[in-house]
Amino acid sequence: MATPLNSETTHTVRRTLEFVQHHRLAKGDRLPSERELSERFGVARSSVREALAVLDAMRITERKPKSGIFLRNAVEDGGLDALVLQADLGLAFDPQVTRDVTEARIICEEQALRIACRRRTDADLAKLHRLLDGYAGLVDADRNPADADVDFHLALVAASQNRILVRTLTPLMLMSTNWRRRYFDSAAIRRRSLDDHRAFVAAIEARDEAATSALVQRHVQTAAADVRALAEQGGATATDTPSKSDTRASDAPT
Repeated sequence: MATPLNSETTHTVRRTLEFVQHHRLAKGDRLPSERELSERFGVARSSVREALAVLDAMRITERKPKSGIFLRNAVEDGGLDALVLQADLGLAFDPQVTRDVTEARIICEEQALRIACRRRTDADLAKLHRLLDGYAGLVDADRNPADADVDFHLALVAASQNRILVRTLTPLMLMSTNWRRRYFDSAAIRRRSLDDHRAFVAAIEARDEAATSALVQRHVQTAAADVRALAEQGGATATDTPSKSDTRASDAPT
């Protein structure tokens, strides 16, 4: 969403989605009225109206004149923006969504990097080296590189010269924002991720498609194991959507 939501509207969006999940509402089911939601959640009707406008835009709900508010799609059945919203609100993902996001992330990035090996330009390489240097600086300074990690992976995909691939990967990355910051609290993970990033740049520079594919697979599967370990230790929750070394793992959204 272009304009950040105020706290009460964000709270109302979250409560509405939790209401839908708790009552297991299905497509076509009717929601309580604005007045009823306002009373139930203890918020102003204006906040309910704004929250419903957000959910309408996400194609999750729809208001029918003289009929009421209806569930248009489950959150997971909406667009990628709906999943980003769900992650931002800290709502848990269905296990199948988690698996599907991971698979989509792997497919998107692996194919994009193969294309990048053929199409990358000197300008692309210069940008990747610049981002790599910045990433290394953060790791050496013992700082969390979560945001730099997103920039780096989007730049890798951008080297494919395919803007649709970049636009597809972006929401998949945003879904892991909260989780990624916790993931990179580990100095060992930061250092390993830096080594992988260096390998990605070297493979693209050498136009080695096989190497980029192997790197994507290893990067994801190693992170998957780490995510499961963090979850078992209580360091990550189902509402956090991991991504490889920045993504999500096979059992936690990528």
